Amino acid sequence: MSADRLVNRLSVTASIVLAVALCASVGIVAWPRVASALGLEPARPAPAYAAGDRIDVPAAWYQNAPRTLVLFARAACGACQTAQPFLKELVGGVIESGDAVVLVGHAGSREEDAVFAKSLGVNDAAIMSAPAGIRVRVTPTLVLVDKSGTILNAWEGVGAPDKQKLIAAATAAAVK
Repeated sequence: MSADRLVNRLSVTASIVLAVALCASVGIVAWPRVASALGLEPARPAPAYAAGDRIDVPAAWYQNAPRTLVLFARAACGACQTAQPFLKELVGGVIESGDAVVLVGHAGSREEDAVFAKSLGVNDAAIMSAPAGIRVRVTPTLVLVDKSGTILNAWEGVGAPDKQKLIAAATAAAVK
């Protein structure tokens, strides 16, 4: 095979490989928009808790107020650290209302979680281990519960500003 012919075949092969790579990259970048437009988004799992669900409520959750906001967070959780200013403001508002108490369910080291909870304005007595039957898939998770164990509202993750506004409004309405 002549050198010219070999160079020609290699350039054609390289062009094909480049075209395939380019199509693959465009497909990867464009796929979420295409999938959304076609209704092919991946199914999201149902939240662990939903308003109206009932759970077995430990007496510690409601002995000081008619409602309890339970925050499941970990000191070592990056999302919890990022959301810390919002969580501090939310916890402060709930505590000031006097209509609800705030508990922090820890999933990591109790000592580290106690420091994190204190940074939010929660005292040591309000830090607990998650009771049996509590399903926490994402941290931070917020669960607003009444004395009967009915979930008034629940949120998994709190990162997006729009979601933070929704959580703040719903919590303020529930703990007037």
